[in-house]
Amino acid sequence: MIRISARPGIAVLFALSCVASCAKGTPSDREPQASASTSDRRDSAAGNVDLGGTGYKPDAMSAVGSVAGVVRLDGTASADTAPTASGQPACDVAVEPGGSNGEDRSNTVVWIADAKTGKPLPIDRRVEISTEHCVIDPRIQTAVVGSGINVFNEDRLLHKLVFTRAGTDDTLAVMPFFNEGQLVASTALARRPGVVEIRCAQHAWMHGYILVFEHPYYAVTSGDGSFKIDSLPPGTYKLMVWHEGAAKPLEKTVKVTAGGTAKADLALALGAGK
Repeated sequence: MIRISARPGIAVLFALSCVASCAKGTPSDREPQASASTSDRRDSAAGNVDLGGTGYKPDAMSAVGSVAGVVRLDGTASADTAPTASGQPACDVAVEPGGSNGEDRSNTVVWIADAKTGKPLPIDRRVEISTEHCVIDPRIQTAVVGSGINVFNEDRLLHKLVFTRAGTDDTLAVMPFFNEGQLVASTALARRPGVVEIRCAQHAWMHGYILVFEHPYYAVTSGDGSFKIDSLPPGTYKLMVWHEGAAKPLEKTVKVTAGGTAKADLALALGAGK
């Protein structure tokens, strides 16, 4: 389901205009398989990503452990071209391009690929993405299957966000935005697991991803690369690490013990994703 609304303070005229326009450009509840136009697509930096977790079932646990560590990024991911003189006031700010130079280790996703049972899925299954100063924030978002995605526009200009399943031509949603404060709420983007890629048809540098999991054992690193995944049943697991620009996730075997924390210091190579 896709709902369109505006935050308080937006004129009714704008809201009605948005509803009419988005109804024409946004797909229905069914996940469409139509191809995006070539102007809406660019080469993906998602690489080859399998999020695992097929057949996950929550269950009671008598003992739990955790995995924690730090991810180091080696190399440089290809960056999107940032605007320098867009001619649009909302974009005339210092915009950080995508990718990484190895110093900022945020936006790296870590997950357990072979978790079959464990803690319940999150009760709150609604996450947010926004467009502000002509960038997508957060650039990397995570969610579980069945989540609702709230997409906000914070810019006073036109955006047309195109959501595709990474590595395919399947278009999941097209969201036109016309005014600051506009909201589009969608359940189509997280209907099944996988990587969803986000592009803006009007602004080539606007780029992001949503990683949709079937299980709750995932984390996004902080700026120093640290992460923690908790409440795992004791056992041996396949830990996966991915950052935009990596050709494929890094894989590492970790052993989780009852009441213990498995340490994982990891180095992920970048630069081969495009």
